[in-house]
Amino acid sequence: MKAAVVPAVSSSWQVKDVPQPQPGSNQVLVKMHASGICYTDVYLTLGHIPGPFPRILGHEPVGEIVAVAPDVTMRKVGDRVGTAWIQSTCGRCEWCQRGRRMFCPYLKGTGIDAQGGHAEYMLMNADATYVIPDKVSYEQAAPIFCAGYTVYSGLRWADLSRTSAWPCSESAALDTWPCNTRRQQASRPSPFLTPPIRTS
Repeated sequence: MKAAVVPAVSSSWQVKDVPQPQPGSNQVLVKMHASGICYTDVYLTLGHIPGPFPRILGHEPVGEIVAVAPDVTMRKVGDRVGTAWIQSTCGRCEWCQRGRRMFCPYLKGTGIDAQGGHAEYMLMNADATYVIPDKVSYEQAAPIFCAGYTVYSGLRWADLSRTSAWPCSESAALDTWPCNTRRQQASRPSPFLTPPIRTS
């Protein structure tokens, strides 16, 4: 398969032929349809974030599942999915127990410890995938797995029971994911309205 590879610290990205991965336990193989680029990719290229080289970056990957490991039951071939920058954590350390997985010393990051989405195919941990609604395009979904995931994490940790204002739009196309999910969890509608997002 083709992939954009960063061969060494501060080197140019190179499109190379690399072996296509096959799913292991708890993994799905995803054919990439979009992979967002974020300034973190610059930091990763420059080696400011520790990790092995060569690297295949891309922590905003979305696509269609084309193969699943035999032990995967929560996802199936044909599912439209994406994954955020956390592929896995230990689940046992103090940080994981406190719900702050991003500080886990055993965190495996998408595009750092695990191959990222700047390739034709990518392995994702099945339990780290999120199904993309049909009405959301791959191009719209990709940035949700970095910036959107970050905002959603803040909303999850915020004590929103202490305020009546929600920082979400009722009409933005991409608002349906993190904000409506949070609203459903809180079992109340949002009284805070903002204008719709329009593109032309």
